[in-house]
Amino acid sequence: MFSTNFEPVHICFDDATITGDEITEILAFLQSDELDNPCGSEEMVEPVDERKRRRTLSNRESAKRSRLRKKRRFEELTEEVNQLNLKNQELKNQLANVLSCDNAISRENNRLKTESVCLEIRFLELYRFLLAMQSPVSTRLYYLTKLAN
Repeated sequence: MFSTNFEPVHICFDDATITGDEITEILAFLQSDELDNPCGSEEMVEPVDERKRRRTLSNRESAKRSRLRKKRRFEELTEEVNQLNLKNQELKNQLANVLSCDNAISRENNRLKTESVCLEIRFLELYRFLLAMQSPVSTRLYYLTKLAN
């Protein structure tokens, strides 16, 4: 369409100077623009609008995927919270059982200690009685009178 073989020419427009190389670049640009967009500048805007529309759709889809990921993550965390609450309740029940057993064992231990003390006292009484039985008569009478009181 345009020939790009120009002699270097200096063209002056008021204070602006355009060289032949610059003219060649401008013509090449115009020529490539006409090949890419033969219908004029109105269609040149459409590819930009089309890119903008595609970008907008892409952004919307990306935002939708992000919301779905966020929703799935929230559901996963909610499920995890529910499972942890169940586990916590199980542990509380186990602790209550252990404490109940501990209380029962403590009561039994106290009962056995009391019984042990009573048996020890009874043993000492029997031991003293046996000693009294083996000693002379005066000691036996003393022990028997002490038991009567």
